[in-house]
Amino acid sequence: MSQPYAVPEPFARLTELSLDTTGTFVLAVSDDYFAPAEALLRPHAPEWREGAYTARGKWMDGWESARRRAPGHDWVLVRLGTPGRIEGAVVDTTHFKGNAPQEVSLEAIEAPLATTAADLLAMPIEATSGEHRASGGHAWVEIAPRAAVRPDAVNLVTPSGSPERASHVRLRIHPDGGVARLRLFGHVRPDPDVFRGPGSIDLAAIEHGGTIALASDSFFGPPSNLLLPGRGVNMGDGWETKRRRTPGSDWCVVRLGRRGVVQALDLDTHFFKGNAPVSTLVESLDDQEATPKRLAAREGWNILVERTAVGPHRRHRLVPAFARVATHLRVHIVPHGGVNRLRVHGEALDTPAESRALVRLGSLKGAARDEVLRSFCASRAFAESLGARLPVASTRELVAAATAVIEGLDEASLLEALAAHPRLGTPPPPADASAHAAWSRREQAALESGAAGDVERLRAGDEAYEKRFGFGFVAFASGRDAAELADLVEERLANERPAEMAAAAREQARITRLRIGRWLEAEGAA
Repeated sequence: MSQPYAVPEPFARLTELSLDTTGTFVLAVSDDYFAPAEALLRPHAPEWREGAYTARGKWMDGWESARRRAPGHDWVLVRLGTPGRIEGAVVDTTHFKGNAPQEVSLEAIEAPLATTAADLLAMPIEATSGEHRASGGHAWVEIAPRAAVRPDAVNLVTPSGSPERASHVRLRIHPDGGVARLRLFGHVRPDPDVFRGPGSIDLAAIEHGGTIALASDSFFGPPSNLLLPGRGVNMGDGWETKRRRTPGSDWCVVRLGRRGVVQALDLDTHFFKGNAPVSTLVESLDDQEATPKRLAAREGWNILVERTAVGPHRRHRLVPAFARVATHLRVHIVPHGGVNRLRVHGEALDTPAESRALVRLGSLKGAARDEVLRSFCASRAFAESLGARLPVASTRELVAAATAVIEGLDEASLLEALAAHPRLGTPPPPADASAHAAWSRREQAALESGAAGDVERLRAGDEAYEKRFGFGFVAFASGRDAAELADLVEERLANERPAEMAAAAREQARITRLRIGRWLEAEGAA
């Protein structure tokens, strides 16, 4: 019977970034003749099947390449479901005894999640995580240099110099052989833009940075399962405590991914039928610097949801009498039992760095303010209209205001904004030091590695586009390669002019939102 994979104690307080359930998967592999690379991410501990063989050899629970007869080594490329800073890794060679690799190394990169394997493999390797990415490109960083590993063992690796938001990892095995499991642990770094959009989000979701800070008991299942996506596949896919024989309740403390206003919760006892709790109580705390001692204390917490009856095998909507600002929630299950999932719906609040950036934006006057606003969108009417709405109370309000202004621009003002963008595939020259040019060069960085034929097709499509519509082709280029943009311009050539003006306005709104986010991050870090 398969056993859950045990998290090594040194990494127990980190989040697993390589969970299959969050969207981690193998993008490419050099060779997996004997056993598939996808097995590296299986959620259970490695198995051994005595006497089990396939047409290619002994059945092995892991990734195993063929015996290498030429110089070189094998590798596997993995996309993380939850990008973040990698602080720990496991290269598990359990059951690989005479066929384990001699040495391994790890590299990480931050790149758009849709980046193809071919593009990732073409990206350079640099010694540190700074200069190339700061200029808008993407480069691999070696986070664990080549080192020996033990066969049939759980090898712990402590990386260093990881990108703050690694999205992909490359494991190299020297020269060949087999690895049962690859696990990557660290801190989730969600895209800040997810917190700036309209509507509420799940503040506790693992993909938004939610974690478990403390728990009274997790005998049958860890409370971290509460924060996973989906409803879970069985009773073992939730948080379940042992049977309590003393008065009281079991509880866990959830650290929200972002400080926010909690408006409603969903507590799901899916699959928990004979062992669901009788009731629940939820408390809130607003303290970014709370220590474990503070989190475990009975005092200092506010009641968010009064003690409420819950039943087996169903989703419960819990609505607080008063919405509260919180950084942590303490969820009690009375007296004990199991819960499958928890969702915490609310509006994210700005970070201190974002608040500082907003204050600076609101304090700018005259030409200084116009320069910043026109770096978001080059239309004079945009800068005047958005400037009249400053100061704003939040980044959400800033993004919403900018979007509304673009939607309301007349044709002449929109054409002015579009005209400021260089032709895709031909970024502004280095001599142009304007903020708008700097954004354009960064946004087009992915085109540098595009095939020459695709770049030429994009340029030809842009020329045909301008002849048809009277203005240059503009598209949200970040994360798109030359082939995708060439396909897009050819598709949009079929539009009538009113439809194409509307499409161009939508692309300008996406570009403006991206630039606002990057300005906030840069200004907040200054």
